[in-house]
Amino acid sequence: MAATTGLIVLTGSITAANELLFAPLAGNGTPWQDFNWRIIPATGFMALGMAGLEKISPQLAWGLSITALVTVLFAQFGKAAPPVTNLTKVLGYT
Repeated sequence: MAATTGLIVLTGSITAANELLFAPLAGNGTPWQDFNWRIIPATGFMALGMAGLEKISPQLAWGLSITALVTVLFAQFGKAAPPVTNLTKVLGYT
């Protein structure tokens, strides 16, 4: 298993958890109806792509994986707000 695969799987898991748990708990949508199922194959393809890129340039692949993880935490993709925003709503900080 490539070193970047764990980061990419973590990125996909955070995105899926945001769509399934955090957004509905924050009051944005229903848990299974609004889930974007394309997250699962996209995570797999991204992990394969990063594993291939890691053979060419390990530092670039690692940097892109970290960038993807940070971007998923703070940027909005799809219907759900970013995970950080949803978690602050769930925890009562906003």
